[in-house]
Amino acid sequence: MLSRVWDGLVNGLVFLACALIAADCLLIVVDVALRNLKMQPPAYTVALTEYSLLYMTMAAAPWLVRERAWIVVEVLYRRAPLSVRPALDRAIFSLCAAVSGIVAVLACILAVEGALRGEVEMRSLDMPRWALFAPVALGFAMMGVEFARCLLRGDSMSEADAEQAF
Repeated sequence: MLSRVWDGLVNGLVFLACALIAADCLLIVVDVALRNLKMQPPAYTVALTEYSLLYMTMAAAPWLVRERAWIVVEVLYRRAPLSVRPALDRAIFSLCAAVSGIVAVLACILAVEGALRGEVEMRSLDMPRWALFAPVALGFAMMGVEFARCLLRGDSMSEADAEQAF
């Protein structure tokens, strides 16, 4: 049950990321069309698309880990002996999970501090500072969980090694 809830959350966030991409495209088209019609486009278009880039990146990141859409330096990995690769996989997944966890904790601290101080980033669209760090905390925490799941399942970093396992 917990796994289904988790999968639903990861899939829901990737759909949110897709919706944000579509909304950004629409917002840019409206902005350009208004400029070409010699009308004043909304002042917040650039700020809104920049904020959504952060949100869509963090929303899609756990799904990308799940789908093995990471970048691996295959040249180094392939040169490792077959007997060493499982240990290398465990070390890499452990490091990725740990770094993701550290970034999540730091982003959470910054979000809480921003909320407690009432900090606001002032641009054409004012944004509470906590709202800039909260998606980073959530995205990296969820990536950490996904990397930990890869570690526990005994996944391989290499797509070729993963295909041979099946």
